[in-house]
Amino acid sequence: MTGSQIRQRFLEHFKGRDHTVLPSAPLVLQGDPTTLFTIAGMQPLKPYFQGLTEPPAAKLTSCQKVFRTADLDEIGKTDRHCTFYEMLGNFAPTGGYFKEMAIPLAWELVTEGFGIPRERIRVTVHPDDELARATWGLTSLGPDRVHAEPAAWWAAGATGPCGPCSELFYDRGREFGCGQPDCYPEHCERYLEFWNLVFMQFDAQDSGDLAPLPRPGVDTGMGLERITAILQGVSSVFECDLIAPILAFVREQSEKSITASERKVADHLRAMTFLIGDGVRPSNEGRGYVLRRVIRRAAVHAQRLGMRRSLADGVEVVAQTLGDHYPEIPARADVIRTAIQAEVQRFTRTLDQGLEQFSAVVARNPRSIPGPDAFKLHDTFGFPLELTRELAAERGVEIDEDGFASEMAAQRERSRSMTKRRWVESATFPTSEFVGYQTLGCESPLLLIRHGGETVEQATEGEEVEIFLATTPFYPESGGQVGDTGVIQLPGGRIRVEDTQRPAAGVIAHLGTVELGVARLGEIALASVDAARRRQVARHHSATHLLHKALRESFGEGTVQRGSWVGPDHTTFDFVHERALTPEELEQVGHRVNGQIRAALPLQESLLSYQEAVSSGAMHLFEEKYGDVVRMICFGDWSCELCGGTHIANTADIGPAFLISDSSVGAGVRRVEMVVGEAAEALAVRRLREVAEVTRGLGGTADQLQQRVAELKLQVKERERQIEQLRDELVTARVRQGTPESFGTRVPVRLEALDGSQVDLKAYVDRMLESLSRPGVVAATSHDRYVIKVSEELTTEFDANQLKSEFGPGGGSARLVQGRLDRSPEAAFGSLRERLR
Repeated sequence: MTGSQIRQRFLEHFKGRDHTVLPSAPLVLQGDPTTLFTIAGMQPLKPYFQGLTEPPAAKLTSCQKVFRTADLDEIGKTDRHCTFYEMLGNFAPTGGYFKEMAIPLAWELVTEGFGIPRERIRVTVHPDDELARATWGLTSLGPDRVHAEPAAWWAAGATGPCGPCSELFYDRGREFGCGQPDCYPEHCERYLEFWNLVFMQFDAQDSGDLAPLPRPGVDTGMGLERITAILQGVSSVFECDLIAPILAFVREQSEKSITASERKVADHLRAMTFLIGDGVRPSNEGRGYVLRRVIRRAAVHAQRLGMRRSLADGVEVVAQTLGDHYPEIPARADVIRTAIQAEVQRFTRTLDQGLEQFSAVVARNPRSIPGPDAFKLHDTFGFPLELTRELAAERGVEIDEDGFASEMAAQRERSRSMTKRRWVESATFPTSEFVGYQTLGCESPLLLIRHGGETVEQATEGEEVEIFLATTPFYPESGGQVGDTGVIQLPGGRIRVEDTQRPAAGVIAHLGTVELGVARLGEIALASVDAARRRQVARHHSATHLLHKALRESFGEGTVQRGSWVGPDHTTFDFVHERALTPEELEQVGHRVNGQIRAALPLQESLLSYQEAVSSGAMHLFEEKYGDVVRMICFGDWSCELCGGTHIANTADIGPAFLISDSSVGAGVRRVEMVVGEAAEALAVRRLREVAEVTRGLGGTADQLQQRVAELKLQVKERERQIEQLRDELVTARVRQGTPESFGTRVPVRLEALDGSQVDLKAYVDRMLESLSRPGVVAATSHDRYVIKVSEELTTEFDANQLKSEFGPGGGSARLVQGRLDRSPEAAFGSLRERLR
């Protein structure tokens, strides 16, 4: 099965057993401050388990995209770790069923639905969980394959639902791991965990107490990449068809072959694509910082590999590989590609500086790099320790890693302190007067400089800083609108502002890097916003107001905003709606928005009391907290909203608006993605160029393109039919010309080495087995794959899963196995004949 088929079979297994299939939630969950990203399939369902909200059904199932940073440093080193992956799960959050039903459901899918031999399966249970152990005893697993494990406990975080779990492991064989006959799961690489059945019985409190849940539930998680690797008979998740095409792209474009680096780039490409696709953008804090780190790690390893094409080009491969199930990725590919390219270009300058600094450090310390120097390379110049370690090893230089760890711990403590002061002791930060509605540049004294979480008198070239001014034109990230970027010019230096944030009411922090010279406290700064970027952000923000109004006119007053993200290259708008928009409806809404743009509605800005603004009919979000005085933004007499963002003076300045996608972001909530202005123009030019290129390739004119595509589809379908017929004839010919039956064994055996795909091998063994004079065994190989098939009558004596040991790692049923050939066909065939004598 392909990864897509495995995903579908899982969901259909539970759908056929009265489970409601839920769509994947975004990687960034609104309203859950406990984690940065969605890290488990159950996380979007936490309110159901806690009894805060009623679920749509008692039994649920989903395939949830997740992103975890806990194992970031393990990526590339192991066969199983990923940062981004898909989590298959089934859930009973309100007591729809418990262990006595969850375990048989899992056993049925694993052994019958996926055909994994029971002797390959091991499970763990918590030592105190007698019910789970007893329930496993009712299956055909066998008590010797159930292991008590104190670590069999799972929680979504420090607080919230938790409970004992039962993990399922796949026995990869003694050739993996320690090689000892008495090893067991959780303690040896021989066993690959692929499914965790969590039994939610408790609600962890801030005090550390475990309060019993009023309705115990079930939460399971199966890594799609891991189960796919198992069923496809490959030794690592990077070889399964969910990742292999991306890894192949990296290898094809690389001048060097470094397995760990190739895997890291492939994994990080998937992660950055989905993070940006869900609205995260590189920055110096929070989610944006994690994304920045992922992109920069990938860029470092791409450089080590000598990749000829940019990381951004890999987005297309990710979209091709996973776009069928996640259509938002192909729809947002241009936006994702642009964001990655911009971040890589920024980092390239930093990386070049870092290489120079590394050479200088080694020149000063030819035998051992001090911990503080290694940390400065990491903290200031973006050099991960692993890169410093690799470069040092090439030169025979050691690293004081204990000193590095000490510096890292100190920085974490400073960061925690900075965060605490920012949100708890914000009165110690100076407030700023925001003048960015009226001007994009102004002079102001520099009131405060922070570096590494500490207040400093000055900052030097290369250091990342937070700058606080008395007056600023920089808009801080707020209300879904991104923070401004630009430059702060000082008498003795220049700061590149990469983001602007609002740590507390009235406080504006400019986050950036000292590009040149020195920044000193008390100097008069000239703060200049990137005008072109601000204008594009303003166009997109004003367009969201028009979009909101158009949606309400089209679908009624219940179409309420549920969030937005506004940037320079696109905007997303979330709203309450129970179903997907049809292409015609999306086109109608877009036509309405563009009509108001052409109407050249003037901006009218008013400062009113909150009650006056609401009484006038201005749109506002009920969940939002407003002050006594609010800013009301109106475009003509058509759209009025309470808003603190930046806008254009007239809707005509927005330019063309394209609504490029509609997708689900949760139960009853849709997301429309839109591009306007220069971004829309660039998109239109790209699409027209693509149409022109396709038209030239197909012949004819653009008006005839649909007709030519339809004709080509018919031609392709006919060619596929002919190919299938020829393949069938070729298989028949191969069977007739194959090696004669071997009667020197207990049963007839037919063996053949072919030049063909896995499909060809499978077709060959099927036809060959049918041609035998009596029940027998057939095996076929290509240069790196094999398939073995056994007649139904012989499976009790010759289990195909036992015969595969003569060929290489693989998987399947007692009748049919397939996998990777790790020896010559001659050696494999010879071993099989001896086995069957």
